Order: sequence, then structure tokens, then C-alpha cells
Amino acid sequence: MGFYRLPVLAALLIFFSGLPLHSQDDPFYEEGWNARFSGYYKNLFMYQERDEFQGSILELPEKKKLVSDLNRLRLSPELDYAESFIFHADIDIEAVAANYTESDEFELLWESSSYNEIADGKAELAEKENLYALAEFQNIYIKFVAGSFTGTAGRQQVRFGNSRLWNPLDLMNPFSPLSVEGSEEQPGTDALRLDWYPGESTELTLVAAPKREDDDIKKTSIKSGNYIARLKSGVKVLDVALLGGYTAKRGNAGADFTAEVFDGFLTGVVLYSKPEHGDEYYQCGTGYEYTFASGLYFLMEYFYNSLPVNDDDELSAALLYYSIEGMDGSNYYILSNRMITYNSHYASLSLGYDFFPLLRGEFFAIYDFQGRGVFLNALLKFNALDNLDLTAGVITAFIDESERESDFEVYDREPMYYASLQFYF
Repeated sequence: MGFYRLPVLAALLIFFSGLPLHSQDDPFYEEGWNARFSGYYKNLFMYQERDEFQGSILELPEKKKLVSDLNRLRLSPELDYAESFIFHADIDIEAVAANYTESDEFELLWESSSYNEIADGKAELAEKENLYALAEFQNIYIKFVAGSFTGTAGRQQVRFGNSRLWNPLDLMNPFSPLSVEGSEEQPGTDALRLDWYPGESTELTLVAAPKREDDDIKKTSIKSGNYIARLKSGVKVLDVALLGGYTAKRGNAGADFTAEVFDGFLTGVVLYSKPEHGDEYYQCGTGYEYTFASGLYFLMEYFYNSLPVNDDDELSAALLYYSIEGMDGSNYYILSNRMITYNSHYASLSLGYDFFPLLRGEFFAIYDFQGRGVFLNALLKFNALDNLDLTAGVITAFIDESERESDFEVYDREPMYYASLQFYF
């Protein structure tokens, strides 16, 4: 599926390889047409020993050492004209070697769903025992700038909200803070985005992202799409934004703010969602981040979800079915475009410190009050060269007995170790 897109990838590479490449810092940079080519290679290795790994619902749990190794080559060509027109693409060529490729867990972790997407944007190159490979447009868009107006069309990153860890306003492409990779590694959203900047501190954004209905392009309609409008404005040390939208057949209303307090930043966010079918819910949070004179970075956040998995039978059943069969018409509008947690109350702490100019340590913890679980992620990042980063880390969790399931079950006293190498060019 999707092999007809491979000639498009090849054509892009040939086209950009024949253009003169410049950066804006280059003395030969011109005000007319300019082309750039950048990217990176990344290797991510992960290892975890599991006492009760279940490949599928039909298999009995077994003790298994899970090993996976991701190799990603990202190619990022860009073409612009006098800062009024930009074409940009991020093309990923990935290969994942693992000893659990035929399991439900591998499919959920490594094979992103394209259900109801207008354009698939990927081509599977190999899917066999111990190996999965694909080529994918993570982003591909054109941007036009005219005075105070900007228009962007294509697959792009569409993110709203100022919360660092728990961000319920990230409705177009929700991201979990439990992920090993950051939100920048997620495929973008196929959308049309219009931005208007009437003043230095005011912006109005409108986004429309068409979707299929029942994964059928012939059923695409206005009702099947996602739409968001956001107005943001600032006064001195305070930025406030209001958001309204319709995503996955839910009406949404939200707001967020950022305020400078004691040389740090205080953030707050709230979202109310009303689905066409099912119970309404709201999610909110607040946080504070500060960098001490010593260089220590500190971030603390609290997050609340009024309708978690443990309190919603419909959501719980949809998640169970998704873990077995993947995304389809029975669970798409229940699971999509929302931040899903198993419980309601979470407190998070994040620390970062540069031990040496080239060595940074980061620590991230979440406490699940109702599930009585603690999630821990600690890493060291070494900038070996100007364009080479080496990272090593461990993720684990500790859960006490509770009647409620926790988000961290998969890591409970079974740490996952990971290491990565990332070379930029």
C-alpha cells in the first residue's frame, strides 16, 4: 500500500540535489529563490525484560526480553522565495528491527494508524519477521506570507496550548508525556491553516483538517473534518488565548495562559469537550517553570481529567478493542483527538541540568494519585560533536496495590533501557 508515492520521494531528492544550497547566514544567500537541504540519521535502541508479555489476546503470557532497534533517515528539503513562499518536506525512511514484530504491542508502538486520513503519506517497504520498514512524509507543506497574513497547506505540525507536559489543547495531534521520543517526531496533520497578526502581540488562527468518514474518501464531508479557531493576545508579562473547535465529532471550548512570575513562567489550561454521543468531560492543568542561577531547570505541573478510562466503560472498551484490532469505525471517534489517561489526578516534575558544557542530565517523574503509581524517566545527553548527540536513559515505574489501573502498568518494576545516536547534517 502506498508504493506509488516512492517516485515522488525520488523526484524530490533529484530536484533538490540539482539546486544550489544556501543558508541565510551564507554571504551568497540571495533574496530570490533559495534551496536548502538538511536532515539527520537516528538510531534508537530499546530493551525491556517482561515477565508476562502477551503477543496477542490469543496467546498466553510469557517471559520475554523485548529488543527493538530503530534506524531513521530524515531528509528535509526546503525551497523559498524572498520569505513570501516556502515549500518544506520532512521525509522519513525507517527500519525497525525487533523480536516482537508480530505482536499487537509492536503494531501500536511502531505502525501509526492512517485510518480516516485524507492522504496516507507512507509506503511500507518491508513487513516480515523481525523487521518493519517504511518511507513516510512526516511533513510536506507550502506556506505563503503576505503582510500580516500567513497561509499553510499540507501535512504540518498543528499544536496549541502552552502546557509543557500535559496539553489537552493539543487537539489536532495529541501527544503523551510517557513517550520515549518527543512530539516533533510525530507525523503532522493534513490541514489548511490561516494565521493573521493584526498587532505585535495578537494572533488569530483558523485550521481546517479534512477527514474521511468510515475510511472512505467518497464519504468525506464537512462534518467528518476537524476545525479549530484560536485567538491569542498578550499584555506585558501575560499571554491569554481562547480556543473553540470541532474535532472527532466533539464540540470543544478551551483557554490557556502564560504569565511571567518571579522570573519564571506560570501556565494554565482548561478544555471542555461535548461529543455528539457519550458523556461530556473537561480537562485542566497548571504548571510553573523556572531556571535557577546555577543552571538547574525546574518544571512542575498538575493535570486533571474528569472522564478517565477507569470511569468510562465506553472508552475502556474502545481502548481494549483498539489494542487488539487497531483503529476502525467503532472506536475512531471515541479515541481520536483527545488526551486519554486512566485516572483523573496527576502531578509531574521535570528537572534538567548541564553538568558540563557538553553533558546534560534530565529527570522526569509523574505521580498518579488514584492508580498509586510513580513513573520515572532519567537520561544523560552528551553532545559529542557539533552535529552528534548521544543519549542513554531508563524508564521505570512503581505501583502500589490499587483497585484502579494505572497508565504506568507496562513499566511497573520492569524498567526499559534506551540509547540513541543522532547525527545532523
